[in-house]
Parts: sequence; structure tokens; C-alpha cells
Amino acid sequence: MDKRKIAALCKSFLWGGCILLFPVFTGILSAILSLEKTETLFFQGLFMLSSLAIPLTFVLNGKWKWAEIGFRKYDADCSKKAYHFLPLIAIFFPVTIQGFYFKSAIYVFGNLFLYLTVGIAEEVYFRGIIPKYLRKEFSVKGVISFSAIIFGIGHIATAFTASNGLEVCLTIFNAFLFGWLAIEIELISKNIVPAILLHFFFDFETKIVAMDETVLLIAECVRGVIVFAAAVWLATVIRINLDFQKSKVEIKT
Repeated sequence: MDKRKIAALCKSFLWGGCILLFPVFTGILSAILSLEKTETLFFQGLFMLSSLAIPLTFVLNGKWKWAEIGFRKYDADCSKKAYHFLPLIAIFFPVTIQGFYFKSAIYVFGNLFLYLTVGIAEEVYFRGIIPKYLRKEFSVKGVISFSAIIFGIGHIATAFTASNGLEVCLTIFNAFLFGWLAIEIELISKNIVPAILLHFFFDFETKIVAMDETVLLIAECVRGVIVFAAAVWLATVIRINLDFQKSKVEIKT
């Protein structure tokens, strides 16, 4: 691997570490301040929101463009490909099969706020900034692989809250699968908004489901299988699109 590729990977890991600092720091600070569960939700949400100040500064200073971090203009051709995302609805079935439990309005609103900010912030970093560096040195396969790996490793922070090693491993593996799926969505839609929405609903639903921990763990394993199948499906879509674009170029030449 040449120096430019190594440099691109180092920069990508640094940005992944940057966004990782925010939930780790707020988790520690919440424990020190002895915040209640609902207070912690809003507290963590505010810190995740503040993490967007870093990329926003780069954009406002003219160093980056909105498109470079995933917020591109409406593309009619990409919008027509949205039907490829319809099978993703199946991802939500395993966890919601027993319905939802609304502990309180403030608890639901707190989760809405937290996981919306998490969805926006993590997608900007992991599907916007990090692929920005990877695209310069790697092929589409490389961008997908490395961004998914970095996203998975980024969830090692769950070691601070997980009850056992198995839970940590499953969380990291599921994060890798979701990262794989999310970057494919970004590549097909050429925008991070669809990935933000999927990320938000993916996280939020697990917090309001009427399942105990054991049943939820089983449901999340089933969901992981579906995510894997969906990622393979979208990988096929991307390959077909790339082959089609290549054939058009060859015909023109």
C-alpha cells in the first residue's frame, strides 16, 4: 500500500476518532454529574449536535463544499433509483414485532432528539467526511470496505456500557454491517440524507420496543442477517450500475 493510501486511511481514522470522542466524553460526564436517564438523552444529544460545528467550520471557511460532506443538490436520476431501497423496510420488522412501549412523552422525545442528532452527526462524519478522503485513493470497493470497517471499530466505545464481551462483539459487527449498507445507500443516492433517515429510525426503534433484553438481542441478530442481505443486494446494484457506466464510456470511445 503506497503512502497516499496510508495517509488517506490515517485521516479517515482520525475523523472517526474525532466523532467517537463526543459520546465517550458525554457518557463519562453524565456519570460524574449523576444525570437521570432522560436528562442524559438530551445532554448527549446536545453534544452530538455540537460535533457538527467542526465540519460546519470547514464549510463556512470555504475549505469544503456541502457536496463534499454528502449534502448534494437534488439529482433526478439518483431519485429514480430510490426503489432499490424499498426492501430495506424489512430491516425494521424483527425488532418491532412485539410493538412499542412508550415509557413517557419526555422519554420518547429525548430519544427522538438524541438519535436524530446521532444520525445526522455520524452520517456526516462516516458517510460524508471519511469517504471524501477514501475516494481520492481507493476504488468504490475500497471506499465501501474501509468506511464500513472504520464505522464498526468506532463502536468499540460500547465496551464502556455493555454487560459482557459478546454484546460488544455483536454491536461492533452489527455496526460494520450497517456501515456497509449506509455507504452503499450514499453511493447510489449520491446524498447522505437517505442514510441519515435510515440511521435515525434504525437506532430509535430499538429504544421504544416492547421487548426484554434477551428477546431484543435475538431480534437484533435476525435484523443483522437482513442488513447483510440488503447490503449484498445493494452491492449488486452498484456493480451493475458501474458496469453500465463503463459500457457507455466504451461505446462513446
